[in-house]
Amino acid sequence: MNNGFTQRGLRLPFGLRRWVLAGVVSSFVALSACGGGGSAVDRGPTTVAVDAKLNGLYWDKREERLYLTDDKANSIRAWDGDKSFPEHAKLTPAPASGATLGQLARTADNTFYVTRFGFGTDGTLVAVPKGGAAVNLDGLDALRRRIGVTTAPDGALLDGWFIKGGSGSISEVTVSGAKASERELVNGIGKPVGVAAVGDALYVSDQNTGNVMAFSLSKVRAQPADVSQGKVLATFTTLDGIDLMTAAPDGTLFFGGSGGRIFKISPKGETSVLVSGWPKIMGVAYDEQHRRLFAAVAAADANSQASVRIVPVN
Repeated sequence: MNNGFTQRGLRLPFGLRRWVLAGVVSSFVALSACGGGGSAVDRGPTTVAVDAKLNGLYWDKREERLYLTDDKANSIRAWDGDKSFPEHAKLTPAPASGATLGQLARTADNTFYVTRFGFGTDGTLVAVPKGGAAVNLDGLDALRRRIGVTTAPDGALLDGWFIKGGSGSISEVTVSGAKASERELVNGIGKPVGVAAVGDALYVSDQNTGNVMAFSLSKVRAQPADVSQGKVLATFTTLDGIDLMTAAPDGTLFFGGSGGRIFKISPKGETSVLVSGWPKIMGVAYDEQHRRLFAAVAAADANSQASVRIVPVN
């Protein structure tokens, strides 16, 4: 009977056997900590502090890279999985009202579009072409306070805006070089913050009413709709302060808010809470391949830093 650890039929000395076994156990623990299967992807829960004033997030599945808008540096930053967030692109000079960046989206030609809130004087979309300098799109109404932006399945840009004291809309933006025009698709929204599109579904969240709604994209393109014509999927409170939204390919919606909770709405309309007890949550981004959600979390106080947090989604 052979009681020793053998490799290819050779009996190893006891000390060497113990060393080999320890190495096997250590390797197993390391792989388990990374999620198993030899994958080094961090699915969370993880918090990565960042010296920034965060808002929008965008996960590029082709590059497997996270992009962030940073008011503090007036730039787009990138994250590849380590602990640093280098600048990806400098944006156009911030106006007197401040950087006030919101969501960012990316089109098939690798151009980024970032909303600038503008406080009723400087609202715009900033375009950042791949390898080119950032420009403010000319032709957009600067009175419109812009927060959310996304792409439709056919690549068109959709953004949300509102006028203080009035109401807001979701518009389709047509871009030609540095010029743009927009036409309203859904009118009468109090404060549209989240906008996402999957298939023929256009999803909109209204921070004023707390409603998350769905519309037929093809129908509102053919004939603009009033907010009352949307299907209300869920309603949240003013304390929830729902904010920017992202969608999974199957139509699952994710978003956070000033109440420090992350919500999920399933394709069947079931609402659940993924996280609670955090500081204010701004933007979110979903990585379908690795089933994880990224959240931009504001600093809890003047002595704290903002953070990007990773949440596993099972």
